[in-house]
Amino acid sequence: MMPHPERVFRSVQMSWRPEGLGEDSPWMRLFRNARVWLE
Repeated sequence: MMPHPERVFRSVQMSWRPEGLGEDSPWMRLFRNARVWLE
């Protein structure tokens, strides 16, 4: 299976999430790291 992090970059888009996760899902870190690497 190929993951699609662009589908769940916000925690409200996740089918299940732990209590107290916040607005961003853990997948958002992937995009932030990519931006840092490109800069």
